[in-house]
Amino acid sequence: MADAARPRRRHLALPASRFIGREGELVAIAELLRRGERLVTLWGPAGMGKTRLALELASRWAEAHAGEAVWLCELTACRDLRAVCGAVARAIGAQVAAGRREATLVERIGRALATEGPALLVLDNLEHVLEQAAPALDAWVRAAPELRFLATSRERTRLAGEISYELGPLGLPAEGSTERSAAVALFLDRAAAHCASAPPPPPGDEHLADVAALVRRLEGIPLAIELAAAREGVLGVRGLLARLGSRLDLLAGAARGREARQATLRSAIEWSWDLLDDRERRALACCSAFHGPFTLAAAAAVLAEPDAAAIDRIEALRDKSLLRAAPPRSDGATRFALYEVVRELAAEKLAERGEREAAIERHAAFYLAAGEAAAADFERRGALDALNRIAGDLEELLAVAEGALALATMPRAGSEAAAERALRALCAIEPVLSTRGPFGAQLELLDRALAAAEALAADPRVVARALGARGRARRLRGQAEAALEDLERARAQAAALGAEALLSGILADLGVLHHGRRDMERAREHYAQALALHRALGDRRAEGRVLGNLGALHHDERREGEAAAYYEQAISIAAEIGDGRMEGIFSTNAGLLEQERGAPAQARRRYERAAAILGEVGDLRLLAITLGNLGALHHEEGRLADARACHGRAVGLLREVGDRRSEGIALCRLGAALASVGEVEEARRAVEPAARLLAQLGDEPDVELARVASGFVDLALAQAARRAGRGEEAAAHAGEARRRIARAREGSPSSASRSDDVRLLLRILERSLAALGGLPEARAEGELLLTEGARFVRPPGGGWHDLRERHAARRLLHALAEQQRSAPGRGLSLAALKEAGWPGERILPEAAANRIYVAMNQLRKLGMKPWLRRDAEGYSLDPALPVHYVAVEPAAGGGGESRGGETDEGGGAGKRR
Repeated sequence: MADAARPRRRHLALPASRFIGREGELVAIAELLRRGERLVTLWGPAGMGKTRLALELASRWAEAHAGEAVWLCELTACRDLRAVCGAVARAIGAQVAAGRREATLVERIGRALATEGPALLVLDNLEHVLEQAAPALDAWVRAAPELRFLATSRERTRLAGEISYELGPLGLPAEGSTERSAAVALFLDRAAAHCASAPPPPPGDEHLADVAALVRRLEGIPLAIELAAAREGVLGVRGLLARLGSRLDLLAGAARGREARQATLRSAIEWSWDLLDDRERRALACCSAFHGPFTLAAAAAVLAEPDAAAIDRIEALRDKSLLRAAPPRSDGATRFALYEVVRELAAEKLAERGEREAAIERHAAFYLAAGEAAAADFERRGALDALNRIAGDLEELLAVAEGALALATMPRAGSEAAAERALRALCAIEPVLSTRGPFGAQLELLDRALAAAEALAADPRVVARALGARGRARRLRGQAEAALEDLERARAQAAALGAEALLSGILADLGVLHHGRRDMERAREHYAQALALHRALGDRRAEGRVLGNLGALHHDERREGEAAAYYEQAISIAAEIGDGRMEGIFSTNAGLLEQERGAPAQARRRYERAAAILGEVGDLRLLAITLGNLGALHHEEGRLADARACHGRAVGLLREVGDRRSEGIALCRLGAALASVGEVEEARRAVEPAARLLAQLGDEPDVELARVASGFVDLALAQAARRAGRGEEAAAHAGEARRRIARAREGSPSSASRSDDVRLLLRILERSLAALGGLPEARAEGELLLTEGARFVRPPGGGWHDLRERHAARRLLHALAEQQRSAPGRGLSLAALKEAGWPGERILPEAAANRIYVAMNQLRKLGMKPWLRRDAEGYSLDPALPVHYVAVEPAAGGGGESRGGETDEGGGAGKRR
């Protein structure tokens, strides 16, 4: 046991700066030591703050365990085992005679440690002497059972009993956030410490947003953040952001007192580089060809080594903290990544070795082959796994395209091949960008690549494919004329080449484009030509797509029976081949049809299934459109909170992927829902930009849609004026809403007849005005109108009745209406009606039958007598009676809804083509 008179704590020389963040890590590591772990290695890459965290933990441990010794042993200056032994002896105050053999030194230090009893020894910066010191450390752990060791290192010791704790970056704020995460707090603290004058006032949101962007670019690495903060006073945060292209040289000039190896990021990472052998250095240098996470297979290709050798190199770099673990791919493949500061130094070393071009060439060949194979698989099967493979490699494929474009614009041999490579990479990533966005990124790159390829007379087949891809991207951005030009050029080239598979797809795209322009005859012609080619080629997926598009065409022409038949054929093919995306598209369209035909329960089932499928597939654009349709159904049924939530999410997703037209339509629907709950200003903030956006795109029915959406604002203003007793003002606003309705129905064909988006909003607006009393009753005469929960009811041909105090009658009518909408003609039993009218109440059957009879008589007296039926099953409403909900309550409230239609790739925000 140690001498009680001996001092139990050594001076830890804590830094003067405040310790910020890492509270979770402190708790976790302290818990490991408290539960008796003997050797804990805190490991991670250069600049991650391992030493600072270890010092803070040692200081807190000393305060919490006053009876234990706590020592810090700094190993930076040590170069061999003898030096390590000397450093440990000095740290613990042990006398070890010089000149002894190393084995003897290790043994004597072990005995000295064993006499100390419970204690904590921090071994800082172990990595550069790990090979020599590991056996000694193992011996000391065994010799001193009451001693705990905390080592900091860029590499794990791999000793038996070691617990390794990997230290990652500081917590970062979310994109676009101004939250004071640990990384932001560290920058602000260190920047303030460098101010010679008084601390600056608290930063505003704009400054915090800039700091958040900076620390994200610095990847949350504490050393990088501290070095940047030291220059903030000279360059400012935005100046630092502008100069981050070369992090290694920018983040230099540390404060006095910092060790040389940590004076700059360059020196910190060079320290790790110097500890590698030549094979590991080559591997790290080659890994700089990657721009994001990569798999072992990709590493083997870029290193040009057998798989086993590549695995050894990657494992060694990972153990030395020069590679970090990245989230695995969706197929479970392990992935690794470099911090940008490490990648920058590795890229310099790769160039110095003269291997840069060869490594980049191997990188491009690997990802181009993988991307094209996955794209072909997706085109053939529409499979989620193929789409996810492309998404997982998206960053690398974009880098291939950018690198090839840079070469294509240089007057040198191989420019033509480089231009073709760029086009091939962009066509490979199209399935991801066209389903998950952003569309704009792909379009800008395609413009540059096609300009280079056509100037260099590249392979016409590659050019034709890229023209088709750009035509599709332009259509999604609302550039119909430019899209038509690209698709027509692609069709001509594909026909001249005899490339039937390519031609059939372009014909289908042209059909979608003309369909969106409402040129139905040309759309029908192109669909028919595409369908014939698809069937001749045996391409079931493409055949299903065109059949579904023909369903959408018939839907738009109000030929509902033919539309339903085509939709079912498309859905059947999608299920047969396992194409969830296609099934989701045409299930949504079929739901729209069901909704128009007055079958909301069936429509809801279609939408919910489609949303689940599209969410799993990851097609954000189509998911948003389906959510918008579900929101429209909620709105039509008076579920305004649900409608608002669906439309809000749809707008956010569409804005993210860059589908401008669908975003405009979704904003119209959101504005209608907001107006229906009385949030007039919020509604205007949605509808007004939607109107500007849709006017820019120039499609008249879409422009009319924005006008109809404004009718919901008129309706909300009319309701507010009526509540305030301003009858003339209420009548004026209601009159403006009526004029909007009349305008949408004018002409032959009218906007209402040409667009199901317009028809849907009109339907809701008309019913809401009928509830308000601001519209002649003729248009809604033959319908049963209800507000949410049947609080108010208007029987066909009658006036409005308030059922808010007639609880049993209201509940029974609501149950009958829901039954009629989901299963027309099927009655509700007395038992079901009893539970609906008096939920949870115990009533004898005879008494329940009497109560039901009384409540039904109340409904008959309100004008429901012609529509109430009684048979052996129970009570029901006449199956021929249309039942609709409105969002406006006659004495208060406001309401309206929205919906639309499209086909697989274009069209409105409802149906998808």
